[in-house]
Amino acid sequence: MDAREERIARNEVLFREVNERITELADPPREARIEIFCECGLDDCTERIEVGVRDYEMVRAEPTRFVLREGHEISDVEDVVISPDGYLIVEKRGLLAEMARQTDPRSDQ
Repeated sequence: MDAREERIARNEVLFREVNERITELADPPREARIEIFCECGLDDCTERIEVGVRDYEMVRAEPTRFVLREGHEISDVEDVVISPDGYLIVEKRGLLAEMARQTDPRSDQ
Protein backbone atom coordinates (compact mmCIF):
# COMPACT_ATOMS: atom_id res chain seq x y z
CA MET A 1 0.00 0.00 0.00
CA ASP A 2 1.46 3.37 -0.96
CA ALA A 3 1.45 6.43 1.32
CA ARG A 4 -1.62 7.93 -0.38
CA GLU A 5 -3.68 4.76 0.02
CA GLU A 6 -2.56 4.43 3.64
CA ARG A 7 -3.65 8.02 4.38
CA ILE A 8 -7.03 7.44 2.70
CA ALA A 9 -7.56 4.23 4.66
CA ARG A 10 -6.64 5.86 7.98
CA ASN A 11 -9.15 8.69 7.42
CA GLU A 12 -11.94 6.28 6.49
CA VAL A 13 -11.27 3.93 9.40
CA LEU A 14 -11.12 6.83 11.88
CA PHE A 15 -14.50 8.25 10.84
CA ARG A 16 -16.07 4.78 10.74
CA GLU A 17 -14.98 4.30 14.36
CA VAL A 18 -16.33 7.74 15.35
CA ASN A 19 -19.66 6.95 13.68
CA GLU A 20 -19.85 3.60 15.45
CA ARG A 21 -19.47 5.37 18.81
CA ILE A 22 -22.09 7.98 17.85
CA THR A 23 -24.65 5.29 17.01
CA GLU A 24 -23.70 3.18 20.01
CA LEU A 25 -24.28 6.09 22.40
CA ALA A 26 -27.46 7.30 20.67
CA ASP A 27 -28.95 3.79 20.36
CA PRO A 28 -31.56 5.04 17.85
CA PRO A 29 -34.57 2.98 16.74
CA ARG A 30 -34.22 1.33 13.31
CA GLU A 31 -36.73 3.68 11.70
CA ALA A 32 -34.85 6.82 12.86
CA ARG A 33 -32.38 8.98 10.99
CA ILE A 34 -28.99 9.84 12.47
CA GLU A 35 -26.29 12.36 11.67
CA ILE A 36 -22.86 10.85 11.07
CA PHE A 37 -19.52 12.05 9.72
CA CYS A 38 -18.65 11.52 6.07
CA GLU A 39 -16.36 8.47 5.92
CA CYS A 40 -14.41 9.59 2.86
CA GLY A 41 -10.65 9.55 2.49
CA LEU A 42 -10.30 13.29 1.88
CA ASP A 43 -7.91 14.94 4.36
CA ASP A 44 -9.95 18.05 5.04
CA CYS A 45 -13.47 16.61 5.18
CA THR A 46 -15.47 16.88 8.41
CA GLU A 47 -18.90 17.07 6.78
CA ARG A 48 -21.93 15.46 8.35
CA ILE A 49 -24.53 13.30 6.59
CA GLU A 50 -28.03 12.38 7.69
CA VAL A 51 -28.74 8.70 7.04
CA GLY A 52 -31.41 6.24 7.99
CA VAL A 53 -30.41 3.80 10.72
CA ARG A 54 -31.40 0.90 8.45
CA ASP A 55 -29.06 2.16 5.71
CA TYR A 56 -26.28 2.67 8.24
CA GLU A 57 -26.72 -0.88 9.55
CA MET A 58 -26.71 -2.22 5.98
CA VAL A 59 -23.37 -0.50 5.37
CA ARG A 60 -21.87 -1.75 8.64
CA ALA A 61 -22.83 -5.34 7.75
CA GLU A 62 -20.08 -5.23 5.08
CA PRO A 63 -16.67 -4.17 6.48
CA THR A 64 -15.54 -2.85 3.09
CA ARG A 65 -18.45 -0.38 2.75
CA PHE A 66 -18.49 3.25 3.82
CA VAL A 67 -20.93 6.22 3.74
CA LEU A 68 -19.76 9.33 1.87
CA ARG A 69 -21.10 12.72 0.88
CA GLU A 70 -21.84 12.86 -2.86
CA GLY A 71 -18.74 13.97 -4.75
CA HIS A 72 -16.31 12.65 -2.11
CA GLU A 73 -15.74 9.29 -3.76
CA ILE A 74 -12.21 8.39 -4.95
CA SER A 75 -12.80 6.32 -8.06
CA ASP A 76 -9.42 4.60 -8.20
CA VAL A 77 -9.87 2.95 -4.77
CA GLU A 78 -13.64 2.46 -4.39
CA ASP A 79 -16.83 1.76 -6.29
CA VAL A 80 -20.22 3.39 -5.69
CA VAL A 81 -22.57 0.58 -4.67
CA ILE A 82 -25.71 2.66 -4.20
CA SER A 83 -26.58 6.32 -4.18
CA PRO A 84 -29.42 7.04 -1.73
CA ASP A 85 -30.76 10.56 -1.36
CA GLY A 86 -27.86 12.91 -0.51
CA TYR A 87 -25.07 10.43 0.07
CA LEU A 88 -23.20 7.47 -1.41
CA ILE A 89 -22.44 3.98 -0.20
CA VAL A 90 -19.09 2.87 -1.56
CA GLU A 91 -17.09 -0.34 -1.45
CA LYS A 92 -13.31 -0.35 -1.15
CA ARG A 93 -11.11 -2.34 -3.49
CA GLY A 94 -7.74 -4.04 -3.17
CA LEU A 95 -5.51 -3.19 -0.24
CA LEU A 96 -7.95 -0.63 1.14
CA ALA A 97 -10.62 -3.33 1.27
CA GLU A 98 -8.23 -5.58 3.17
CA MET A 99 -7.40 -2.83 5.67
CA ALA A 100 -11.11 -2.10 6.11
CA ARG A 101 -11.72 -5.78 6.94
CA GLN A 102 -8.82 -5.90 9.40
CA THR A 103 -9.99 -2.79 11.26
CA ASP A 104 -13.73 -3.49 11.24
CA PRO A 105 -15.01 -2.63 14.74
CA ARG A 106 -17.83 -5.15 14.37
CA SER A 107 -15.68 -8.18 13.55
CA ASP A 108 -14.15 -10.63 15.99
CA GLN A 109 -10.62 -10.13 14.66
